[in-house]
Amino acid sequence: KPSRWLRRLAHKSCSPTPDPPCSSAGPACRPQRRVGEGAMRQTLLRAGAGAFLLLISSGAAAAAAASESPTQPPRGGDSDGSAATAEATVPTQQAPAAVAVAAPAQAASRLRGAPAASATASAAATAADDAENAEKSGTVEPPEASAREAGLRPCAHREECLQIIDAFLQRQPRQQPAPLSLLQAYDEPTAGGGGPCGALCHLRPRCVSERCRYYVYDNAVAAIYFTHRGNLSEAKVILESLKSLLYPTPRALKLLYSAYAANGDVLDWSIDTGNNAWAGMAFVHYAAASGDACYAHIARDILHSLADQAGCYDDLQGFMGRLPRGVGKYRSTEHNIDMFALARMLGEQDLQARAGNFVSRMYSFNPGSPQTYATGTAGKSECDAIKDWGSPVAADTQFWNLLADADPDPSRKRTSLQLVLRPSSEGGLLTEDEDILGDRARLLGVRFTTAGSGAQWENTASAVMGIGFYDAIYGDEGATVSTDFAGMRDSLLHQLVEYRSVLASVRGGNYDAYEHGNPDPAFPGGSDTGLGWAYLRYPHLAATAWTGLMLLEANPFAL
Repeated sequence: KPSRWLRRLAHKSCSPTPDPPCSSAGPACRPQRRVGEGAMRQTLLRAGAGAFLLLISSGAAAAAAASESPTQPPRGGDSDGSAATAEATVPTQQAPAAVAVAAPAQAASRLRGAPAASATASAAATAADDAENAEKSGTVEPPEASAREAGLRPCAHREECLQIIDAFLQRQPRQQPAPLSLLQAYDEPTAGGGGPCGALCHLRPRCVSERCRYYVYDNAVAAIYFTHRGNLSEAKVILESLKSLLYPTPRALKLLYSAYAANGDVLDWSIDTGNNAWAGMAFVHYAAASGDACYAHIARDILHSLADQAGCYDDLQGFMGRLPRGVGKYRSTEHNIDMFALARMLGEQDLQARAGNFVSRMYSFNPGSPQTYATGTAGKSECDAIKDWGSPVAADTQFWNLLADADPDPSRKRTSLQLVLRPSSEGGLLTEDEDILGDRARLLGVRFTTAGSGAQWENTASAVMGIGFYDAIYGDEGATVSTDFAGMRDSLLHQLVEYRSVLASVRGGNYDAYEHGNPDPAFPGGSDTGLGWAYLRYPHLAATAWTGLMLLEANPFAL
């Protein structure tokens, strides 16, 4: 039977709606999820029972089964892969189940970058059965030797992991007074702070900067998590806060700044296309789950405002990355992925096509990083089309594209993944950090960009989801791209046990250590993005919420 992940591949849209008052409610965004037509249906059928479920729920036994049966046709269908699931529907809201999280499969390949044996649909079906049995019994396979050698102790059941995430989100400070109620981006530093290196290791309590920040993007991810967790009341609290910032006066939308203070003051005055698109996606997810037409209407307001102010009309098309127009002249691939997903959710096909065209054109756009998706264009003129030769390869640009399916070409996705999932010593994104300030576990993750250093855990969670999505669709074609999926996943789940959250970075040192250098290289000042800033050793709202989405198999880029 298909995994829930595969059943969510049909990218449902919200039909255009009238302009209702925000007190009204209606079924504006509650169509059934259906398997898509045409090529998408064929890829779903070829995927059979779902390699993603194999990877996230069945552990080493399923991986072994996959390698033993390389050529059998999908179980439950004919030899051409046809099955009875083509028109399957699933309800809009699903209750989370206490599914067992299995031990890592083939994690011994850590950082070697060797491609895994392809998982056949027959093996995936066996894996689905194993996972269903595990769900019924509540048992979990013991960790493999490689995981124990790395010191990983992931939480054993999905519900256990999710309850840790719920507790973290509940204890995060919120803005005041109401209706302002965004969640603070970071929590109190873990025991040991940034390390024993004096002034260069001292971390501020609770806040990376002098005033605590409440980021729009982080809160959008948290709202999507709450929605898919079934906690609509908590999602609504965040969305009502965003709504109050979007509409300081009735029906006069003002796009969101990047970060606010506890009292609502603006701390980061940049108006980024991607951050606002993420807020729009959060509103649509909530509208789909609750049936409240008001929230779909707000999302459409955001999309149209972004399109009007940031649109580009040359051959590359797409949208600029920062507003007001003329301030952010560059075009960001990541931001256009966000716009593509929001437009598709709302059924805005023209805007979806414009964003998708830009993302597709970014493949091999930068001659310095061929066969990957460029970070974007330079920013010397409005809607600049100049290649940004010096820009590194960004993790979100590669992995978010998989989840959004912005560029539908599977061969380009595969090539991109094979390149970025090499170890950092070979120019890829994979890296391993030893948690020397914690339990000395060796944690496998991805760098923020190829110019950065140290794992960034928010991007690692999205990488796990992107790889799982890709392998669920194309793994039966011999296109499995990574054997390090389970190692990254369990590194995230290990942090839930160790820190009751997921950190932004496990590396010590503070911002002074990052900016000026630390004579003690063990505490470099967190994980360097390679773009001029770093993530420090704090419990992180976005990383923790993304890990929750990973556990729920809830793709934020699709309904």
